[in-house]
Amino acid sequence: MFARIVAVLAAVALAPAVAVAQEAQASAPAFDPAVIEGKVESLTEQYAETKADVEKLKQLKISGYVQARYGWSEAANFNTSEQGTATAPKTSSTASAPSNQGFFIRRARLKAAYDAGTSAYAVQIDILPTGVSIKEGYATLKLPMGLAVDAGLQLFPFGYEVASRSSSDLDTLERAAVTRAFLDGEYDLGVALLGKLSIVNFKVGLFNGNGIKGNAAGLDNDPLKDVIGRATVDLGILTAGVSGWYGKTRNFMRNDDKTFNRTRFAVDAQLYLDLLPIGGTALKGEWMVGSNAIGGTLGVGATTPGGTSTTAVPATGHGWYLLLTQNVGSQFQVAARYEQYVANNTLVPATTAFKRRDEIQLAGHWYVGQNYKFSASYYLPSHSELGPTAKADPKQDQFFLQAQAKF
Repeated sequence: MFARIVAVLAAVALAPAVAVAQEAQASAPAFDPAVIEGKVESLTEQYAETKADVEKLKQLKISGYVQARYGWSEAANFNTSEQGTATAPKTSSTASAPSNQGFFIRRARLKAAYDAGTSAYAVQIDILPTGVSIKEGYATLKLPMGLAVDAGLQLFPFGYEVASRSSSDLDTLERAAVTRAFLDGEYDLGVALLGKLSIVNFKVGLFNGNGIKGNAAGLDNDPLKDVIGRATVDLGILTAGVSGWYGKTRNFMRNDDKTFNRTRFAVDAQLYLDLLPIGGTALKGEWMVGSNAIGGTLGVGATTPGGTSTTAVPATGHGWYLLLTQNVGSQFQVAARYEQYVANNTLVPATTAFKRRDEIQLAGHWYVGQNYKFSASYYLPSHSELGPTAKADPKQDQFFLQAQAKF
């Protein structure tokens, strides 16, 4: 009897809660699979759009670096040109100030490259206090069999230091004198075919020939074009290359608009060894010969004879260097280079002139993390095959401290 009374009272107490639950269940919307499916499809579409945008961004690569320098130049106390033709102490207040002195920005590069599969695009600018200039800008068309065509402003496909070595990774901070003479400016406008045949990588093309420094506006000095090419073989510890150049240039500053040959040839090799337990060792060398060093800004096709000179071809010069680098652990590297440059092989020095310029270059690098490098370098030039009153010491020693950050 008592148990029945308890059950009745419990039922009476629970009745309101049951009624509320039944009312809520009755008022709740029924489960609709179509609504859920629509929301899933909407999220899927948004994900597909985001994925496509991310894939496009992955094809775009932004890179760059800044080189901040402090430079000391022995020429600051001497009235000497960069060619070293004068050795007397400075006596005139009108002498020009030496270059590469004090604090300055050597390079500040920003590059964007986009790979669209069958084509690619690249543009690089140099941002300096003196102004902004384009260094390269070219379009690439990818062809079957691993071939491609680059069209536009691009590096000369010539020599190891220009064609294979970035300005951010130069062992002694600057390129050799012979490279600066024959490949000044490093870039030129043209179209080139590149690819690989067996173990041989190559790039060959048709270019304006006078480089971006051969004219104040970066334009060609004449309608003539040059064929320039380079081929390399990579054998692991040994890499070797050969470069060739053939073209002509016309000097419109002459009365007869005479045309001159512009030819160059170079061979190079790099040997990578593990000789010491402290790090890798590299031995690099290059030899270059040619006529017509790049120069002239008023339609003069480089270093050609002016006026009505009957000289058949411009002077032929040559140069070479030998470079040794040694890694010390994972953060340090030292480098030493000896180079020679002769601007004119047939020159007979007179008065203060000299024929050959030699230079010893020493450098050290400290790699701080993956993106920062601190470097110091010292250049010790000398002259040989001198004229009657010329001196071997041109008073042009230079010392640089450089901080470089890249991404």
